[in-house]
Amino acid sequence: MRLNRKILLVTIGTLVLSLLLSSVVNINSFRSNYTDALLTGSFGIGHSIESVLDELLALGLPLESLSGMDGKLKEVVAKNRHIEYASITDQSGLVLFHSNNAQIGQIYNDTVTINTLSADQPLWQIHDWSDGKSYYDVSIPIIDQAQTVGIIRLGFSTKVIDDKVMQAVRQVVFNFLLTFIAIALLLNFFMRKQFVEPVKQLSEYAASITNGRFEQPVKIHSEDEIGTLSHALQEMGSTIEGQIDALRRSGIELEEKVEARTQQLETANQTLQASNHDLLEALEREKGLSEALRMSEERSRMLFEANKAVMLTIDPDSGSILTANRAAAEYYGYTIEQLLKMSINDINTLSKEEVAQEMSRARKEERNHFIFRHALASGEVRDVEVHSGPFISDGKQVLYSIVHDITDRKKAEAELEHIAHYDPLTGLPNRRLKTDRLRQAIAFSKRNATSVGVCYLDLDGFKPINDRFGHDSGDKILIEIASRLEGVLREEDTVSRIGGDEFVLILTNLTSMDECILVLDRVLEVIAEPIRLDDTALEVSASIGLTVYPEDDVDADILLRHADQAMYWAKEAGKNCYHLFDPLHDKKIKANRKNIKLLRNALSKQEFTLYFQPKVDMYSCDVIGVEALIRWLHPEAGITPPGDFLSIITKTDLEIELGQWVFDHALQQMSQWQKMGLQLPVSINISPHHLQYPGFTEYIRERFTKYADVTPDMLELEILETASIDDTNVIYHTLSECRELGIKISLDDFGTGYSSLAYFHRLPVDILKIDQNFVRDMLDDPQDLTIVDSVVRLAHAFQHPVIAEGVESVEHAVALLQLGCRLGQGYGIARPMPANEIPAWLKQWQGNQLWRSLKNRVTKSHHVDIDVALTSHQRWVDNLIGYVNRDEAINHSQLDSKHCNFSYWFNGIGFIQYGSLPQYTELNRLHEQIHALGYKIISINNMGNTEYAQKRINELEVLSARFVELMKELNKDQAAIS
Repeated sequence: MRLNRKILLVTIGTLVLSLLLSSVVNINSFRSNYTDALLTGSFGIGHSIESVLDELLALGLPLESLSGMDGKLKEVVAKNRHIEYASITDQSGLVLFHSNNAQIGQIYNDTVTINTLSADQPLWQIHDWSDGKSYYDVSIPIIDQAQTVGIIRLGFSTKVIDDKVMQAVRQVVFNFLLTFIAIALLLNFFMRKQFVEPVKQLSEYAASITNGRFEQPVKIHSEDEIGTLSHALQEMGSTIEGQIDALRRSGIELEEKVEARTQQLETANQTLQASNHDLLEALEREKGLSEALRMSEERSRMLFEANKAVMLTIDPDSGSILTANRAAAEYYGYTIEQLLKMSINDINTLSKEEVAQEMSRARKEERNHFIFRHALASGEVRDVEVHSGPFISDGKQVLYSIVHDITDRKKAEAELEHIAHYDPLTGLPNRRLKTDRLRQAIAFSKRNATSVGVCYLDLDGFKPINDRFGHDSGDKILIEIASRLEGVLREEDTVSRIGGDEFVLILTNLTSMDECILVLDRVLEVIAEPIRLDDTALEVSASIGLTVYPEDDVDADILLRHADQAMYWAKEAGKNCYHLFDPLHDKKIKANRKNIKLLRNALSKQEFTLYFQPKVDMYSCDVIGVEALIRWLHPEAGITPPGDFLSIITKTDLEIELGQWVFDHALQQMSQWQKMGLQLPVSINISPHHLQYPGFTEYIRERFTKYADVTPDMLELEILETASIDDTNVIYHTLSECRELGIKISLDDFGTGYSSLAYFHRLPVDILKIDQNFVRDMLDDPQDLTIVDSVVRLAHAFQHPVIAEGVESVEHAVALLQLGCRLGQGYGIARPMPANEIPAWLKQWQGNQLWRSLKNRVTKSHHVDIDVALTSHQRWVDNLIGYVNRDEAINHSQLDSKHCNFSYWFNGIGFIQYGSLPQYTELNRLHEQIHALGYKIISINNMGNTEYAQKRINELEVLSARFVELMKELNKDQAAIS
């Protein structure tokens, strides 16, 4: 086959294989990405429905009573072509709502329902329905008050994906054929011009050189390897032609030199014959000396053979045994003749390379003393000590070796070593060897960047068995446990008994915590297996403390102490488990102890003081009271807020002491204000731990007796951290007694969790305080606005006053008033201040015209949510423009139209309130379009084309302006309907 066809076939074959592999990978990737896209879209739709249901369920409506959801599900199926069905079932699988009315009332008890209820989280599964088709079934549990009350299910057929993939396959095959034909034609033309014709010319020129013709040079002028080869071939032709001429001249000169040399050899031969006579006379004199040397060698041989020590001579080059005495034959169990046919490698247990290395050392006299293990003819291997060195024999250097058996001495040394380093009962490494192994493991870890697990193991229930059945039975249990531990651990690990029923495990060369956990799980399992002694089955378990180096970066002794400490934590946790020592937690505990000591000293040195933050009726501008807030006048750090130190003393005696200090000083300040003619109610923060302290109400009565001019109805207790309440009955009883005295009770930070709502029902609460985190961001985040609105509605439904924390501006106050919340506190009203500044602030507040005119700005419109949604949208647009124009940071997750703050409002409460208006559908289309354009702008900018990205911002601003206009129309139309 010609060269051009070979190259063309190889190239085309490689191309075809590459294109086929690329097509397969692309099609598989397309299928995966398309499936992910459909599942992500389905989850987004499902979460939108879930948001609607959450809002309705939060108002106390049962799931089965939510009329209108059938229409919503049918709309979902109509708007999303890939979705074939949508349903809502209760927790038993009863279909409450369905896009196909015929399915309502059916009961789904399939694996999708079972798996979703079991996982209690969104899932997708491939499910076969009765119609014989397979569907991707997306299921989302509906949660109400931490209970799963139903499931949202959306489904689309697997055929949708298969059809899309086949369409892609047909396109890929068509593109493949076009590409293949075009490349094959181009390659054939290129190969002929660039390779085949030049190579043919070079072949013809090489053939002419073979025939001795040098007069036809090749004319190839390319700059590539073929051009280089052409130039080299012509140079070679010139060189060969010159060498042939030189050989002709050299042949003539060689003939002349051979003739002259022949004459010289004839002359030398005559001289050599004359010298032979003198040599014969010298040999006769030498014969007498050789006889004396022979007799000396015979005496040495006799001494060698009769010596009682094992002696050998060895060829250092081959390792062959040259001589061996009778003692050697008796020791090794071979005849001398057999030994002389053997190599030292047949006796020495080292490898050939190691033996050659040792012989080299002896030959160079670097060493003359060696310890080896030699194999006897019987198969027994003995420890030997060998003295070896070089000497000359028959003109050649050989090695002598004198061998002494030291097997008994080695056994005695090993027994002493075992006694010093191993436990006599179990045969495990003892405390001394364990420490050495641990230090070696740490050194190995440093060199190889791996981890070491140090485990301190103590048997649970061993002592009662040992006391009841006796020490012999106890010893048998320890021996069995040791055997089981050795069977579980890896070859490179160490298990050591350090005394009694305590063991230490050293797990080396760990690359992950999973390896360590796997071993410990197996250790607990095998130890817990019953141990049979005679006819009795006994059971023990183990508590294991674990620490890991270098995460716990200390020396070997401290690692063992930390593992021991963790073992006691495992016992406190209920035994038969392991506990991981946490260096960060340990440091935190030590730091907490130090800080508690500092805080106790601060209390004794009177370094604490109270600040007071006013609370007002934002509509009438009346001051309704102040909240007492503790501050630490730190001698170095200055005024320190409570968030920096109160968490340190949670659930400690110091928390109660500090709480009593706050209570006492608040009453003292109220008494001083009373004497000044200032009637100002005060609220005090109180922790559940303090409320559950025995004698709490007695202490309060005693304080009011001391400050008799302060009436209990001027005091309010704000309950903090309701999630940490341990005993609801005790809290209920204590708060009821406080209310009987006239003290008001408020639930602080309401809305931050399920616990707040639960305790609102179960505790005697007078006032709700909305958590400042929701209030602060309510003007920017529609979700926070919805939460604030829901809490206000809930408080009104139960006829409880509600106060908002975090009122940082007049705009916050206007929004709160429009939602129906009149009471507030925050930096926009007043910052916390010392008690002596309160009178001056009260006078200033009376003249604050901005706040006194606030009620004039409050309208009857109930559409604050639209204003906040618009603010959220505009902030999103501004952030994107800032990212492109000024390289400001941006939250990339917000680029997804389903995960921006506006979308949460629009697909949730916005859908419920405005979904029936015609503008809603157009707004949805515009919102998707704006996000798609925003994503393109970000992508263009990230590729370095910032100028083009800035130009496209104009398109974004036009779309945004139309969007804002439609939102305002939405507000007007809803107001007209209202």
